[in-house]
Amino acid sequence: MIRHKFQIFISFVILGIVFISFNVEPKYETDEIVPYPEGYREWTHVKTYIVGPKSLAFKFIGGFNHVYANEAAMVGYKTGHFPNGSVIVSDVIQAKEDSVDIREGPRHHLDVMVRDSIKYRDSGGWRFEEFQGDSPTIRLLNPQSRMVCSNCHSRQDDMVFSGFRK
Repeated sequence: MIRHKFQIFISFVILGIVFISFNVEPKYETDEIVPYPEGYREWTHVKTYIVGPKSLAFKFIGGFNHVYANEAAMVGYKTGHFPNGSVIVSDVIQAKEDSVDIREGPRHHLDVMVRDSIKYRDSGGWRFEEFQGDSPTIRLLNPQSRMVCSNCHSRQDDMVFSGFRK
């Protein structure tokens, strides 16, 4: 009798462990720091575009915008689905105009998108960061501005504005 009760008790413990293991989701810190993308200029250059003074976005991203993608992000540009580990960088450079040419000025900021559909599921699977000028440590985004990024990007396929220019 005691042996039978013990077997029932062990069965319930095992069932409980199995139930918990299937129902507990991993917890991720959604305020994790996105690292500065060292070496991004050696990644694939996706495209360059210029945001001019007539654009509503000029105040924020006016000038040259050079877009780079790591290997994982290049899979996304080719297939239309960006896998976890994708990193896209937009290097925003001020435009300096003289009487003849428009040339690059100083870097305004660096926009970074990192894909992790589990960690960042609340923001469409992407985490956004912005680094000031040439600084790898001065960050310009807070949770509210990250949400603005996410809301704007959500209008695009897989939240990515740029397309790969072959």
